[in-house]
Amino acid sequence: MIKIAIVDDESLVRVGFQTIIDWHENGYEIQGVYRNGKEAWEAFSTDGYPEVLLTDIRMPEMDGLELIRRIRETDKEMIILVLSSYEEFEYTRRSIQLGVQDYIPKHLFDPDELISTLTRLSERLSSKVRARQSRANAMDEERQRLMTQSRILPGIVAFAADFSHKEYPMLTDLLKEAAFVCWVAVRIWSTDHSDNDDDQTALGFLLQDLMNKTTHAIPLGFDQGFFHGLLFSRETKPEETTMMAGLVKEWMDTVKQNLAITVSAGMSDHLIFQKCKVIRNQAEQMIDRSFFNGPGLYRFDASLNVVQEQLDIKFQQWQQQFISILKSASEEELAKWLDAVGSELETRYSPDTAFRLVQWMLKIYQNDPSNMNMLIDTEKSDFMTLPFYSVDSIRTWDELKSCFLQTIKRFNDLSATARMKSQTWLEPVFLYVEAHFAQSIRLEDAASLVNLNIHYFSHRFSREMGMTFLEYLTQVRIRKSIDLMKRYSLSAEEVASRVGYPNSNYFVKVFKKVTGMTVSEFRNSTGFSTK
Repeated sequence: MIKIAIVDDESLVRVGFQTIIDWHENGYEIQGVYRNGKEAWEAFSTDGYPEVLLTDIRMPEMDGLELIRRIRETDKEMIILVLSSYEEFEYTRRSIQLGVQDYIPKHLFDPDELISTLTRLSERLSSKVRARQSRANAMDEERQRLMTQSRILPGIVAFAADFSHKEYPMLTDLLKEAAFVCWVAVRIWSTDHSDNDDDQTALGFLLQDLMNKTTHAIPLGFDQGFFHGLLFSRETKPEETTMMAGLVKEWMDTVKQNLAITVSAGMSDHLIFQKCKVIRNQAEQMIDRSFFNGPGLYRFDASLNVVQEQLDIKFQQWQQQFISILKSASEEELAKWLDAVGSELETRYSPDTAFRLVQWMLKIYQNDPSNMNMLIDTEKSDFMTLPFYSVDSIRTWDELKSCFLQTIKRFNDLSATARMKSQTWLEPVFLYVEAHFAQSIRLEDAASLVNLNIHYFSHRFSREMGMTFLEYLTQVRIRKSIDLMKRYSLSAEEVASRVGYPNSNYFVKVFKKVTGMTVSEFRNSTGFSTK
């Protein structure tokens, strides 16, 4: 289709030209209809030029002659026909001087004659239109191929392959002599998950328009939830980088003002075009910082790179800390520890690491039989299945932490119900142990409390509690010892004797086996110490 624009200050003329002629049937697409030259010029500056222009001469704000003059400064090939009620020679002469192909008085207007004139003049445009469409298709194909080939699959730790300029001739031509390229990724940021397809579509149109209007930007489009684009420059001076960051912030503000959509953006380092796979990954990693710090523009920071070995070591430290806390701390202390972990995560680590850690903690909390708060029989119908958290369902670390703590509470509620249902017969044993834990308690004593044979009692207790009676007694004593150390400044010997361990050395060994920490390490971690 050949694009055509109509400019006239008379509404009847504008309506008439649109309705009298079947433009589409004759191979034309009306790009726009405008009331004066100023309105048309502003539209052309945004949407691009049409191939054919039908314009009046006398119009308010900007007349047809001024519009033609501006167009001819940059486009010598556009077909321009002047439509006017005036037949003065001066208008004809001046319009011809500006490169108008024909002049048609409105009162002599004939639709067939106009189409015939346009057909004659537009014959040479057919190849131009096809070439333009071919270039547009080729450019779209290059953009799509660049986004497809620049993806890095999760878990891949191989070096990213370099791209060749020869594979992207049209993008390379747009880059001209730019030596460095910066990748920009933009994503809708919403904690209430209110973003939808309409928002994404509107965001795509606006960002495409904003980048097209920028001399040193190339929009690429949406891929995997991000809108991607390139910024390019001849050098990587700090002021150049700062200028580009300011440009991206302006785009974000425009999106907020025009669409009421909050977005986060990530900017990569400035590298050569061949490193597009690297810089795309950098931009997406940067935008992930919004998971911990909220929406904003995040620029590449090399200090955030974490090698797998470092991550594995840190992950093991978190695991050990969690196991210790699981055995000894309250829910309040668990929440404080999660705050500390969040502070560590937000400095260097990705949301994927946070999700992986929380999923691991849920499994440990559910399956660790030493945890007295979640003694759940997995064979029962009211057993709670593990939730699976992902970035699609949870957008921030605070939300993830809250969901984890809520799940823990639900586990506790369910486990309490389960104990009431299936372990009522053990209530005398629990009460006896709570009252006499500092004394010598034998297995026979516990069995006699519920009138059971010692061997049957031992087997049933282990099956339903997930631990032996001795292990249960040890858990109670260590729990009591922790409470004593938090309340009073007692030595290890004093604590041991108060919870039923005459030998303090044996108590210290048992404490470390149960909690994963020595008595000294526990005191230091909680801030308690003997006077």
